[in-house]
Amino acid sequence: MAESARALESAHYEEMSASLLSQQPLSAPDKVDKMESAWSTFFLHCEARLGMLRNWRYSWWAHWARLAEYFLPRRYHWLVVANRMSRGNPINDSIIDCTPTLAVNICASGLWTGMTSPSRPWFAFEIALPWVELDNEGKSWIEDTQKRAYQVLSQSNFYQVMAQAFQDVVVFGTAPPIVYEDYEDIIRLYLPCAGEYYLAAGGRLDITDLYREFTLTVKEIIDMFGVANCPQQVKKLWAQGGASLDNEFVVAHCIEPNFAVSKFQGGDEEVSIVPGIFAYREIYWLKGIKTAQPLSRRGFHKKPFMVARWSTVSNDPYGRSPCMDALGDNKQIQLETRRKAEFIDKGVRPPMGANVELKNEPSSIISGMITYMSTEGGKKGFWPLFEPQAQWLAGITSDIDKVSARIERCLYVDVFMAITRMQGVQPRNELELTKRDLERLQQLGPFITLFENEFGNPFFERLLDIMMRRKILKPMPDSLKGIPLKVKYTSIMRLAQQSAEAVGMKDFFGTMGGLSSAAKAAGVPDPLRIVDLDKSARRFSEVTNFPIDCLFTDREVMQHDKIRQQAQQEAQIPGQAMAAVSAAKTLSDTNVGDSNNALSQLLGGGGGGGGLGT
Repeated sequence: MAESARALESAHYEEMSASLLSQQPLSAPDKVDKMESAWSTFFLHCEARLGMLRNWRYSWWAHWARLAEYFLPRRYHWLVVANRMSRGNPINDSIIDCTPTLAVNICASGLWTGMTSPSRPWFAFEIALPWVELDNEGKSWIEDTQKRAYQVLSQSNFYQVMAQAFQDVVVFGTAPPIVYEDYEDIIRLYLPCAGEYYLAAGGRLDITDLYREFTLTVKEIIDMFGVANCPQQVKKLWAQGGASLDNEFVVAHCIEPNFAVSKFQGGDEEVSIVPGIFAYREIYWLKGIKTAQPLSRRGFHKKPFMVARWSTVSNDPYGRSPCMDALGDNKQIQLETRRKAEFIDKGVRPPMGANVELKNEPSSIISGMITYMSTEGGKKGFWPLFEPQAQWLAGITSDIDKVSARIERCLYVDVFMAITRMQGVQPRNELELTKRDLERLQQLGPFITLFENEFGNPFFERLLDIMMRRKILKPMPDSLKGIPLKVKYTSIMRLAQQSAEAVGMKDFFGTMGGLSSAAKAAGVPDPLRIVDLDKSARRFSEVTNFPIDCLFTDREVMQHDKIRQQAQQEAQIPGQAMAAVSAAKTLSDTNVGDSNNALSQLLGGGGGGGGLGT
């Protein structure tokens, strides 16, 4: 490749903004280089792979359509087509009872606040080698890096995108956020909706390939890729301006491992569009339109996207979801709600029967209207054909409630609303309450573990890589060089486990306090001597999520102990001096015979000449 690898480590879209758009000229000279030959080969490769991944995704795509129809229609695209004028039409006509949709919101919100909450610490960095003892400089660097990571996440769109990602995972089973470096926000996440993306797995059964297609207007394409990188079709519309700026194109996008591609099918000649030092390559192009060059191409040392999945099967790249389990119940509840509405409507506005004599005569069931009929012989002239019974309505209402309860159990509403919906005998103490919470949250254990491994770990690798490249982190101390870092998560299940541990520790402290008092009263050894109170205090602060910056470090504690000991020694010096003076006076007053006192005898004085000084 003519350009250096460093030039492909950044892209125009990382700096896109209104300011950058205002600097784009109406036209730019065509950039003609060796790229045209390489892109000709890669265009065929990318288009063919996009088509095959679409075939593999077909069954999932059809399944997603049903899930979207009954749970979340606004997060699905049936077909990605440019210039659709119907995107604002009502899309939730199949949803009559919104109970399943509300259950989705509760489940997604519970996962969001329980696993990536912006209001509490949910991750911490630590070394992956527990037998290595870090010095204070290394510990300080880890704590500082952790604070800076929280700051970057709060300033970016991470938490907003994750709220939507959990909703997608609950409904469709899969959510693939893309993490880009951003000029303004350090990082910026983009989340394709169901129907836009295609995935493929690698040999380790992790997701290694992401293809997608989406629509952008001419103005958005220019802002994202720059005039110089756009094909003639886009440049022409950009130069025209006006209404042409809102004309749409379908943009295709691929992120895949940077493997070699044959220039001729079955041939030995290889073509490269990104240097081989990059583990992944990324290409943007106009779908189905052969151009002289792609819209953008770039290399990555680490995978720039992560995939969150609810559960997996074999080498399937797409995940299963709890809404797939609840889909049948959702269809049932929508049908029964319709029938219930029909039942009520027939009771309020029933179909009517009438004698033949009333044919072509005015008749009505509206309040205040009069229908004239003959009632000779006691016959009815006008009567309802349907007379609802109260027990019928009670039966269908009861069944709807049962189906709603099944849907909520499928979506773990009872887990996230445990306190609000607690029934029966209430917990008798804090320990029983925490045990109940932990028992319920264990149902989410498989997903939490899968999320941390498949999404969390790659995300933080990507985050730290971007922060290092942007020089946001302090220089790493020598004590940390060569030592791998890992992420410790504080999920909702971990919080429940910590709560149970904290309650147990509180009971232990209370019991030991009583035993210590009893031991002192009995004059026997204090049982607290077996407890390391400093370690216990730090462990208790950890399981209760006490702010770590409110605790003194081990080094600070040692300094404080040293100062305290020095103060105690200085306080003892005047007392020791007074004791010496008192002892000297006592010795001087003590007569040992021959007109000598004890003090003079000790100092070697006296007339005897046989003192200690000789």
